[in-house]
Amino acid sequence: MVGITGNIGSGKSTLCKFLSLRGYPVFSADDFGKEVLKRGAPGYVRVVEAFGSGILRKDGEIDTKRLGRIVFSETEKLELLTSITHPLIKEKILEVKERYSGSTAFVEAAVMVEYGWTSLFDRVVLVFAYKGQRLLRAAKRFGLREAIRRDSLQLSYSEKLKYCHFLICNTADLLHLKEQADYLLKDLEESCSG
Repeated sequence: MVGITGNIGSGKSTLCKFLSLRGYPVFSADDFGKEVLKRGAPGYVRVVEAFGSGILRKDGEIDTKRLGRIVFSETEKLELLTSITHPLIKEKILEVKERYSGSTAFVEAAVMVEYGWTSLFDRVVLVFAYKGQRLLRAAKRFGLREAIRRDSLQLSYSEKLKYCHFLICNTADLLHLKEQADYLLKDLEESCSG
C-alpha cells in the first residue's frame, strides 16, 4: 500500500485522480474522516457530545465545514477531534491494507507524518509545491486566511522528506504532474518485480 502525502494545496488529490484513471484503487483519509462522522458511525456520538449540537445540520448530520472552522481555530479543539477520529481513520486505512495485500492501492493522507502513520504504508510519496502555489490553490477551497491557518498546522517539507520514498514536484502544469504519476507507477512496478 502506498501513502500519498503533502501539505495543503500541494496537488495530492490531483495526483490521486491520475492514479485512479490508470485503474488503481485510491482512497482518501479525509473521506474516511467524513465516514466515521456520519450519523450511526462510531465517531458521530462522541464528536457531537464533545462539540455540541451546534455542529449539526438541519438533517442531523455533522456539518464538517462548521466543525472544521471550530477545530482549526484552536489547537486544543483540533486535538480533541483527532483523538476521537484518528484511531477510527487508522482502522479504515488498515482495512484497505488488508484488502489490497499483494497489490497496489493508494491512500491520500495529508497528516500521515504528523500522526505517525507512515509505518502503515509500504511506500510514502510526498507531493511538493511552493508555498505560494499551495496557498493560492487552497484559498480557492477554504479562503486565504483558513488556508494559511491550516498550512501552519502541518510539518515542513524538510521534516516530511525524512519519511518519503518518492518525491513528486508539482510546481509546473498538469501534464508535468501526469508524467510524474507515470514515473511513480513505473518505479512501483519495477520495485515490485525486482
